[in-house]
Amino acid sequence: MLRLTMLVVLIFALHGRALASGVARTSAGPLRTAYTHVRILVDGQTARTTVSQVFVNDLPGPVSASFAFPLPGDATVTGFADFRDGVRVAAAVAGREAAVRAFEAAVAEGKRAALGETERAGERFRMSLDAIPGRGSRRIELSFVQSVDGLGGARSLVFPAESDPGARPSVFDLDIDLRAETAGRTLTDLMAPNHGDARFERVADRAVVTVNRTGRGLERDFVLRWRQPGAPLDLAVRAAARAGEPSAYVETRFAFDTDPFAGERAPRDVLLLIDASLSMAGEPLARSRDLARRTVTALGPRDRLALLVLRDDVEAWLPDFVPVTPSVTETVVDAIEGLRAGGLTDLSAGLAAAADLVAGRPDAVVVVATDGQPTDATHGDRFAVDVDAAAFASARVVLAQFVSQRRGQALAALFPQVSLRFVPDGPAGDATVDELVRAVTAPVIEDLSVTIDGERVFDVEGALPGRLAQGEAVRLLARTDGPVKVRVEGVLHGIPVALEASAKAGPPAPAGELLSIEWARLRVAGLETALARADAAERELLGQEIRGLGLTYGIATRLTSFVAAPVADSLGPDRIKPGDPEIRVHADRGAREVIGLLPWGEVVPCSWDETEGLWLGRFLVPRGVPDGLYRVRILLRSQAGWASRGTLHFRVDAAPPGFELTLETADGLPVAGPIESDLPLRFVARPADHVFDDDGVSTAAGDAVVRDRLDLKRIVLQLGDEELTLHRVGAGERWEAALPPDLPPGRHVARLVAVDYALNATRTEFAFEVP
Repeated sequence: MLRLTMLVVLIFALHGRALASGVARTSAGPLRTAYTHVRILVDGQTARTTVSQVFVNDLPGPVSASFAFPLPGDATVTGFADFRDGVRVAAAVAGREAAVRAFEAAVAEGKRAALGETERAGERFRMSLDAIPGRGSRRIELSFVQSVDGLGGARSLVFPAESDPGARPSVFDLDIDLRAETAGRTLTDLMAPNHGDARFERVADRAVVTVNRTGRGLERDFVLRWRQPGAPLDLAVRAAARAGEPSAYVETRFAFDTDPFAGERAPRDVLLLIDASLSMAGEPLARSRDLARRTVTALGPRDRLALLVLRDDVEAWLPDFVPVTPSVTETVVDAIEGLRAGGLTDLSAGLAAAADLVAGRPDAVVVVATDGQPTDATHGDRFAVDVDAAAFASARVVLAQFVSQRRGQALAALFPQVSLRFVPDGPAGDATVDELVRAVTAPVIEDLSVTIDGERVFDVEGALPGRLAQGEAVRLLARTDGPVKVRVEGVLHGIPVALEASAKAGPPAPAGELLSIEWARLRVAGLETALARADAAERELLGQEIRGLGLTYGIATRLTSFVAAPVADSLGPDRIKPGDPEIRVHADRGAREVIGLLPWGEVVPCSWDETEGLWLGRFLVPRGVPDGLYRVRILLRSQAGWASRGTLHFRVDAAPPGFELTLETADGLPVAGPIESDLPLRFVARPADHVFDDDGVSTAAGDAVVRDRLDLKRIVLQLGDEELTLHRVGAGERWEAALPPDLPPGRHVARLVAVDYALNATRTEFAFEVP
């Protein structure tokens, strides 16, 4: 997987995360989040978010913290600030190399500094906070911009909920200032389906949304939905100037909201590609089944349908397009209802099969329901997705993205014509499925063109598809030296359509600053896409422009970062975090101190975790440590002094979790050869290395030290078309499932699929005969 690094040097303390609240962690556990305030300004197609948080160190001594903030959708970090003695200290933008030099110089001079980076292709912004005094607090502020999702007149904004109990603030406030895209138009149908305590106030073409909670955070993704009324074919143009620049910025938005001719749409070929791998188990697959079922029932008898399912292989449930007759509809709906998660996903193979099916079909619609996470361990890079974009040139892709907004953005970039919708959790996901079904069956404007004319129009950014379905919109940004006139042309139901609008920039205004950042974000996105295909010489030129845009417009890119006043660094640049191992010690709360001694000499302090009722410590693994099993000595200090608690194990492992699958009798005897049908048998799954077989270890004093659990996210056992329920036995690492009675005679194969939290996956088979 491509890993984009942004070094962020604050010569003080930074950190951010695009959840409802970020998580600040120390070697002694997470800091307490005393207060979180989220302010969002939605202006047109852009949302500007500022997150302010106060963290409290309840320990008696100073600590350093690592702070992570996942970035939603296409978000770009535009600022960071730290507060020292009540004074806000804003970070400035610097090039990556300059940031590294500033960091190293600060460290060499004994000054406090911090180093940060974007991780997982920009999915998360990570920083380190310098020493936070005992019983002290730290306030930080993170700003980012993101695009607003739109489908027809409907708009939506998703702000992810905290995923870690340590992120839940004592006090949480959310304020959203929602402004109509066109002055004078009333906002309607405001709702927050996941949060009944959200309050709405409407004033003409604006609305204010607030959520105030004490003792709990959002718990579910906060999804705001509203409607922006407009014309059936809606063209809006605005221009604004930025202070200090001779040229202005112009934004053009054309939306196909409703069909003005209400004509009968032409028949179309619809391909459903459903990811049913283990990573989609639970709510994502349930939503996918709902989407597939409702799409099929919305099609008419003149439409044609094909259906592919991704599990271990590409399963062609309908290998070619067939007319959607009532009998086909009934058969497919019944089959979809029985779809269950299992196996791995070769997403590239599934997309290749889809490309073969839609080749030569200019009106084809490909519906892809996935979390965008390949889990096929047979590839060298399990995160890589290989798509022949030319094969989808004439097809329209409707992408239903689950789990990760950022991953959906990366996948959507692979297709020439795509409608992307992130499906949030909770009740808000129902409305998104409605929108996706409408997108599949919508009429389409063909031969679409958008022309921006003026005295001097240059650097036009944004994607312009040749076809635009009802509910979709085109957004272009450009620079200009004077007034502009925009003309949109196309063909709908064989009828020519044309619209015109004009705009002229006034004196420099805040809108000019916002449009300039949006233009720069689109420009950087295009350059970074070109960067992946460029040779060495081209990469140097593209890199220089990306760096220049980041510096000029104050945005975070892979080549720019933030520098501010000096602070201490809690993480060295030679450290990596390949899994954030935890030390969990079930010692008495009254112990004075609990520490872990790592094999390379590092001491890990543990702190009491009230929620879990144990001592918890986290640490990082130095770069270069090979995969394998490692031991940590646990020491406890009481009134009597230091004593050994025993040894724990942790592993550094990039390989899939190895498992053994056996068929055993009730007495634990393995079964070999044909089975006896009247004998109760059970499948037993164990880790192949047997490291985690026991429930724990005991010291000479009789104290129990529970080992870390196996890094296992899901484990599923399949027997034919049936999915057997595995039950974990006791506290040990063993899972069992009863062998179904009355199996038909013949050869049977049981398949065990195990996936760890890094999404390493493995499959184990056990074959047996029934006489």
